[in-house]
Amino acid sequence: MNLPEISITDFNYVLPEERIAKYPLEQRDHSKLLINDKGKLSQDHFYNLPNYLPSDSIMFFNNTKVVPARLIFRKLTGAFIEIFCLEPAEPAEYNISFAQTKSCVWKCIIGNAKRWKSGFIPIYIADDDDTS
Repeated sequence: MNLPEISITDFNYVLPEERIAKYPLEQRDHSKLLINDKGKLSQDHFYNLPNYLPSDSIMFFNNTKVVPARLIFRKLTGAFIEIFCLEPAEPAEYNISFAQTKSCVWKCIIGNAKRWKSGFIPIYIADDDDTS
């Protein structure tokens, strides 16, 4: 099977901070809806979605929750350490791991790990404003 070559740089694009929604609209169905009609892009509002769907369409809803899995710690030196939790290791089941009240073990990726030479990192979770 021939697989196409994909480069991560093919997915780089400019996304200005002011274009990122920080909070949902009060009337959720007033959110913008991007329309791609045979390559022609336009926008509308989500409440008009039925106008763009064939009458025999089936909709599936994703009601999953997003888990805040990015932890930011700041060392006494001022350096930031980011820990991104990937999946629970012990207990391995998400629902059991989330229900833990004492401890659990997660598989993680540690960003800026070179600044974590040894010892403990003070337990200070930085605000989003502190990391910019």
